[in-house]
Amino acid sequence: MRYGTPAHGTVLFVGSDACEHSLLQQIFDDSPWEFQGTFTIRDGLDLLRRNHHQISVVICERCLPDGDWKIVLTELDSTPDGPTLIVSSRLADERLWAEVLNLGAFDLLLGSPFVPEEVLRVTQCASTAGGEVGHPRSRAGLISELSDEPRHSPAIARIAAGNA
Repeated sequence: MRYGTPAHGTVLFVGSDACEHSLLQQIFDDSPWEFQGTFTIRDGLDLLRRNHHQISVVICERCLPDGDWKIVLTELDSTPDGPTLIVSSRLADERLWAEVLNLGAFDLLLGSPFVPEEVLRVTQCASTAGGEVGHPRSRAGLISELSDEPRHSPAIARIAAGNA
């Protein structure tokens, strides 16, 4: 897929929070994207293996009871032309940010609660950049769900503002 090409398809959300499932379902209901959700890594991977050719983007919580986003990333890396991964986390710090980037991150940051326009923009960008030449491992990005009281460091704020 070429960068900037409009892309739509299915977004798979792998997360344990029913409220986040509902919110993302509402966001994607008003878009050209289809939405599917699972509550465990195991169910997400099963769905991904059956339908990887239909899923464009996977949004996965940082940690779930049965595993973390790195398990999903490993699966996506073994899938030719697999979907792009966006990692969501209530707490973002330099360590997580660096880890996501070092594993081939798609560079994003969203605030909490999920802002519909931002979720859709990030999803579109992740989908179109996933297969771009020069982005060989653009499979992971970061949606950070930060509360009204920031829990992130000044370095994360500078990165998020594009002033690194």
